[in-house]
Amino acid sequence: MEKQSFVPIEGGLDVVSGFRSLGTCCGIKRERNDLAVIFSEVPAVAAGVFTQNVVKAAPVLVTRHHLAEMGKTQLIVVNSGVANACTGERGYRDALEVAHLAASYFHVPDSRLVAVASTGVIGEFLPLEKIEQGLRTLSELLPHQASSREAALAIMTTDTFPKERAVRFFSQGYTMHIAGIAKGAGMIRPKLATMLAFLLTDAMVERESLNKVLRQAAEESFNRVTVDGDTSTNDMLLLLANGRSGGPLLREGETGFAPFREALFFVCQELAKDLARDGEGATKFVEITVCGARNDEEAKQCAFTVAESPLVKTAFFGEDPNWGRIMAALGRSGANLSPEKIAITMNGVKFAEQGMKVPGVDRNVLQKAMQEKELHVVIDLGLGEGKCTVWTCDLSLDYVKINSHYS
Repeated sequence: MEKQSFVPIEGGLDVVSGFRSLGTCCGIKRERNDLAVIFSEVPAVAAGVFTQNVVKAAPVLVTRHHLAEMGKTQLIVVNSGVANACTGERGYRDALEVAHLAASYFHVPDSRLVAVASTGVIGEFLPLEKIEQGLRTLSELLPHQASSREAALAIMTTDTFPKERAVRFFSQGYTMHIAGIAKGAGMIRPKLATMLAFLLTDAMVERESLNKVLRQAAEESFNRVTVDGDTSTNDMLLLLANGRSGGPLLREGETGFAPFREALFFVCQELAKDLARDGEGATKFVEITVCGARNDEEAKQCAFTVAESPLVKTAFFGEDPNWGRIMAALGRSGANLSPEKIAITMNGVKFAEQGMKVPGVDRNVLQKAMQEKELHVVIDLGLGEGKCTVWTCDLSLDYVKINSHYS
């Protein structure tokens, strides 16, 4: 087995040289962190991926514009509790004002070097006075203390745990780091989702290469997660590279880029899996792998159709070995199938082969396989080499409760 060029480590964003992050409660929520900042000692080369929903929140529009103009970011400001989406011209002005205030408090020379992000209830305006007070507090604290965990807590909405990942990797004789925090539990669907993710590295990376590799990493991680099939208005994924490791410039196709790419993909995929594990009301983490498709795209069609089927997801919740629901979902996926060639395995137990139940397998054996907290489903279509893996969760009673009174 090829040796990994990176090592997972603890500490989240705190391990990356030249960055400091912190969160606080500014009063948007009661007695919970609701405002976070991530600060780089120098303007960092930046890349971003944003929601593809036609309805885009003001912070998405502002940050996308700032990145396009500057190509660099020095400060990220994130609030939870209010999404600042569907707020019209005032919402856009408010997002610009947050960037302006943050630049002033943190002595950033140009407010376009500030990225802003929001998450929470749609249709509400930002409480600017509270956010300004929070920025003032954070600017006073951050020179003396930093905490990735406090920042990760501040960006949560219905999440049940903070999501942090970090790795140390080695390139051309230098030790470098990549770390990230993320939030998201519901309204999760590819083309991003109700998720925010902020990734930092102390490597020095060419901007064009950074943009390209981030999109590739997103496609193989965050765009492989689905909780409920909905796509949000506020989704944002940012990657900042400040070069503080002292290593040489990394550029795609050149020596030293592969370890960076491998480490980035790992951090993104682990954060993506954490989003699925924390799906609203989820009791099970589910990994669905479709193989044997005619091509990767048809494998993807099948995997997402199964992962987003309410009937399949409720069967996972109820630990009901009703593999016929998976067959039915596959049949409406739009992919080319030969039902008589399909085999379904879950947690190592074969549920179906040649499109039919496996003779002699006791139902109790199948049900026991479904009682694990993590379910690994493998669907072999028996047609070719196409393959895709998707991460999801079950659909529980609590999902309905959470989303029936979210606002």
